[in-house]
Amino acid sequence: MAQLNQRSTAFGKRKWLAAAVSLCVAAFAGARLESSFTARAGGQDRLKFSRFVQTANTPAMKLLREGRDLLDGEEWAAAAAKFQQVIDGYPKDKDVDAALYWLAYALKQQGRPREAAERLTRLLGEFPRSNWAEEARAMLAELAPQTGDRRVLDESLSTSNEEIRIVALQSLFQANPERARAYVAEALRPGSTASRAFKEAAVSLLGSHGGRDSLPLLLEVARSQPDAELRVIAARRLADVAGEGAAEELARLYDAERDPHVKASILRTLEDVGGPRARAKVLEVARNRAENTELRQTAVRVLGDREDGDVLADLMSVYGSEADRELRAQIIRTLADMKDPRSFAKLVELARGAEADPELRREAVRQLGDREGEASVDELFRIYEAERDREVKEAALRALGDHESPRARARVAEIARARGGDRELRMAAIRILADEDRGGGVVELLAGLYDAEPDAEIKASILRALADTKQKAALRKLLDVARREPNLELRKLAIRLLGESDDPEAARFLEELLKP
Repeated sequence: MAQLNQRSTAFGKRKWLAAAVSLCVAAFAGARLESSFTARAGGQDRLKFSRFVQTANTPAMKLLREGRDLLDGEEWAAAAAKFQQVIDGYPKDKDVDAALYWLAYALKQQGRPREAAERLTRLLGEFPRSNWAEEARAMLAELAPQTGDRRVLDESLSTSNEEIRIVALQSLFQANPERARAYVAEALRPGSTASRAFKEAAVSLLGSHGGRDSLPLLLEVARSQPDAELRVIAARRLADVAGEGAAEELARLYDAERDPHVKASILRTLEDVGGPRARAKVLEVARNRAENTELRQTAVRVLGDREDGDVLADLMSVYGSEADRELRAQIIRTLADMKDPRSFAKLVELARGAEADPELRREAVRQLGDREGEASVDELFRIYEAERDREVKEAALRALGDHESPRARARVAEIARARGGDRELRMAAIRILADEDRGGGVVELLAGLYDAEPDAEIKASILRALADTKQKAALRKLLDVARREPNLELRKLAIRLLGESDDPEAARFLEELLKP
């Protein structure tokens, strides 16, 4: 699994491009796709403007601040009037460029694209080195489909600024999808000078804006692009465009693909597609013993995420015929994540002893601790009481410690206090109380347990647990033991544990002990 995780991390390291790509993905969820620029103006550019209007206190800047406040309230017409006052009243002011830019933004928000474009063109003509020039070009590219200014799109697509090129390509898809698709094809051809970042955005936009006419190109990218991440994006967009009808092509892509990261992504895409063919392919991968174990585990997780039809029967059929312990453990974890009551019943069955493999049985017990609700707590109580295998009992104890239920925590504390109980299990309960401390008075509980405990070995376990909590109250208990404990070995242990603390109070105490 490490290999897939490393690849996923590497592919996930994108900067501003990730925002543009994520916007494209959001469009498929039913939201209207806003342009990259709109996202910037709604956040990054507005933040830049807010900082900018605090830099001086001139009359023009005062009007700009008032305009900023009106933008925040989405009072577009009133904001436009404020920015126009700056332009008309202070034509020689050094901040007229900012007023032009934000006037254009306010006009755009009112549905007046041609007037907005006029202000932006003036800004770029009169203030070519303006701090708002880049944003102005981006907004012009966004407005081009509405203004009919194809020249702006061509200039933007040829610029060296990646973000503006992406905005221009998105706008070109709105103005002329056929031409935009041809541009994407050119950017993806062998020998293209387009950056990888631009290619990724182009493939996403092809899927989000290209319509069904984009399917042949998406399929070609998914099949043959040398860059694995482009194949991943193309496969996802293929599914977004074609829906359930993409399942057969995705199954073929999976079979032809050699990169585990891409194959895993296709499996997750099949989950999103849904339908009988997608499910059949994922189940086929889960059952295929010749397949990479990590990919089989991914297939199991994908099946569990669907929770439809007879997925439980499918999972248990794989479980029953499978010899690979890692895959069976993944099925147990998947059962724990599923909401189907039948999956909980199956998990309980395995935890109680239907599973003969001790390690897998302990995994089933541990997973009960991750299930919400008191039913899992009740089952853990039963397993702990009925079980004779020490390791399974300890797994049940740990699962109770992991559970959020106050009843589970109280049971662990009860086992820790039980003087006549199994010493090893008592010490395990003490460690669990310290490990799972959620601010519920565990130090006080352990300190009281220490004072009442006659067994020196148990007391030593409590001291180590106190040290593990790293709490000030625990440090003070260790100091008290180090000063007053009649048992010399326990005093020495407390002193050693204080030596592992970075608390100044512990250091001062140790220095006092060294004095003659």
